[in-house]
Amino acid sequence: FLIALLCLILGSGMFKGNIASQVGALYREGDTRRADAFQIFYLAINAGVIASPLIVGSLGEKAGWHWGFGAAGVGMVIGVLIFLAGTRHLPPDPPRQHGVRVAHPPMTRQEWLATLALVLLVPVMAVAIAPNNQIFNAYMVWGDRDFDLVWFGTKLPTTWLVTLDSLGSVSFLVLTALFYRWYGKRWREPDELSKMIIGSAFSLAGMFALYMAAAGKPEGGAIGLGWPLMFHVLNSIGFAHILPVGLALFARLAPKQINATVIGLYYLALGGANALVGWVGGWFETMPVTDFWLLHASFAAGSGAVFVAFKLLLAPRLMSAATAEDVALA
Repeated sequence: FLIALLCLILGSGMFKGNIASQVGALYREGDTRRADAFQIFYLAINAGVIASPLIVGSLGEKAGWHWGFGAAGVGMVIGVLIFLAGTRHLPPDPPRQHGVRVAHPPMTRQEWLATLALVLLVPVMAVAIAPNNQIFNAYMVWGDRDFDLVWFGTKLPTTWLVTLDSLGSVSFLVLTALFYRWYGKRWREPDELSKMIIGSAFSLAGMFALYMAAAGKPEGGAIGLGWPLMFHVLNSIGFAHILPVGLALFARLAPKQINATVIGLYYLALGGANALVGWVGGWFETMPVTDFWLLHASFAAGSGAVFVAFKLLLAPRLMSAATAEDVALA
């Protein structure tokens, strides 16, 4: 088990930062389509999340978990083959000389400032992501216990709630990208931080939907799927404005010398969010459900407030530097 876990950790560590860096390298500095590209990137990820509960989850619950893990391994092999087949469409890697260290220009003060700002954003991103990631933890326990999941006399697998969320995420990733393509042709498109602030507001509204679901639960009865469905809609819009857009922000501001490394730091936010989700999820059985989701609403509100402060205090200096670089490149 430990060897398998180590392989998963190493494989994920070498994969995530570098694949995201390749996506960012497809666009020039300041190109607003980079955020759209990362939404497409997350769209592909969520396509897998839709299929995984239906295939892996159903096999695990119905046939045995060794069948589920085996199916996941087959999916990984297919992913590697698709990547190898598409490498010819990726930008070329920087030239390397065997045994010789390639010299890079030293990082400027502005680049160090951008790196420090992104590092400080990592814990804030972790708090912002936690409400969304609780879907895979306490939300599943709550749904299995209190949701009305009976469909035509058959109780649906609880793991299908993940598929429901992924369908919402995929749909609103597409709709959000299309909306901003339409919006950008008529007005000035919001920058990444503005979109993340908008996403925090939708995430906050989604947590209030779960609060209303818990508050309206009938005594001895089950929760209908009306409020949970509203939550998935609002949360999916928030997701489309935070996770992929945050990754685009990191890819744009990270200095070229350490671009993949800084993007790798972004994934520390996911790790921190999951740690926070596990820690806070342990309180689910000991505190009122309404208070539990209000706590997550405070996560969304607090991180959104920090995004606003970051935009007002630091972003003007960082964005102006990026604009100057765009002019120089042009």
